[in-house]
Amino acid sequence: MKSKTIKSINLAGLIGYIISIVLIIASISGMVAVAIGTAGAVAVSGENINAAITTNIDVTSTGNFLEKLRHFGSFDGMEELSSLIEKEGGTVKVDDSELSEVSVSKLENGLSFNAKTNSISFSIKRIIVCLAVSFIFLGAVTVMLYMLKGLMKSIKNCDTPFSDEIIKKMTYFANSTIPVIVLNMICGGLWVSIGKSGFDMTINLSSVFMVMVIYILVTIFKYGAQLQHESDETL
Repeated sequence: MKSKTIKSINLAGLIGYIISIVLIIASISGMVAVAIGTAGAVAVSGENINAAITTNIDVTSTGNFLEKLRHFGSFDGMEELSSLIEKEGGTVKVDDSELSEVSVSKLENGLSFNAKTNSISFSIKRIIVCLAVSFIFLGAVTVMLYMLKGLMKSIKNCDTPFSDEIIKKMTYFANSTIPVIVLNMICGGLWVSIGKSGFDMTINLSSVFMVMVIYILVTIFKYGAQLQHESDETL
């Protein structure tokens, strides 16, 4: 008869098994959606998309707002912006990597800034590349979830968590997380850089740390299995 602790482990495995199945379905659905999006993008692959964002900010301040702003930073065109406040209307061209022009007007208790970003051109071909990498990423996630499902299935049926089968499934799962982490960083970098000429990719240290923790747990379980084998041989 199984102990209360083992029954709790089996229950946790059952819950994890059900959740992993739901996540697999969601991941496959995501792959289908990305595939459809990729097919649509391929159909218009010769086109480009141009976009510019306009943002309005209302600022309430007492005294000389721009004078206070100079204590924190400045930009090309600030002097012209100061004169605009007095003239009520007009636009200042801004030499900035993100902004193209700024206009300002007086409010009853402050100022209203209207900023327009530089026009960004999105190449459909780059979007196709991003979608393709996203599809591969979701495929890697699906494989990882299948490995997780196998691990949870072994846990829900186990008599001991230190069995060779669980350790083997845990190792498979740990190995499957590596391509997911790498592809996640590449995919994120591609989407962030979609309107730029270069490629920006940041290393997700939290994800790397998570993989390290999983491998540490695998090592601990292997050692636990070794101790259990030695105990069984002694008995």
